[in-house]
Amino acid sequence: MIHRLLSTVFLLFLVQTLQAQSDTLSVDSLMIRQKSPYAAMIIPGQKYLALDVMGRLGSFRRHRFFPNEEIKFRYNGRKYREKIYQVTDSSLVLILEDSNTFLDEAVHFRIDRIEKIYVNRQIPFISQGTYLFPIAGTLFFVADVVNVSRREKQLTADTRALKAPAVLYALSFVCYKLSFPRYRINESHRLKVLETY
Repeated sequence: MIHRLLSTVFLLFLVQTLQAQSDTLSVDSLMIRQKSPYAAMIIPGQKYLALDVMGRLGSFRRHRFFPNEEIKFRYNGRKYREKIYQVTDSSLVLILEDSNTFLDEAVHFRIDRIEKIYVNRQIPFISQGTYLFPIAGTLFFVADVVNVSRREKQLTADTRALKAPAVLYALSFVCYKLSFPRYRINESHRLKVLETY
């Protein structure tokens, strides 16, 4: 049972890794195909951030971040999660509250100094496993404790029943890593500014 479950997850992971996305469509048609809520705001000549991710097996994926879209990143050891106000040739502009005046101000973040980008990917069946597997593991453990306790007439648990919840929690962790990857900016994960056309 566990072997089949692990082999299924491994096959899903392998298919996801080998899938290379083509980048031949224009940004407008690509966003319409992806049903992005920002498609109506895209105008030709608008700058946006592109994160190019090269996989270990030769796969390629491009993540795009447009103005008015939320981005999560690490800069100088600090995490930010804000909407993009503007993208320039060398910087990302966010509107942040000044801690001294409590007024909003435009803050520039140099693109070459961004350390990590956090991405939220919705993968069918895998993203849902992030929260469904822990719930199933907890319910399995509670049911086992109740059944064993009723039989033994005292509150106890069978240690052999911990294997299934442990596997489900491990699968949840794998699903989380696939659905919410974090990319350290380096030679394999390049961040650059592109323009719509």
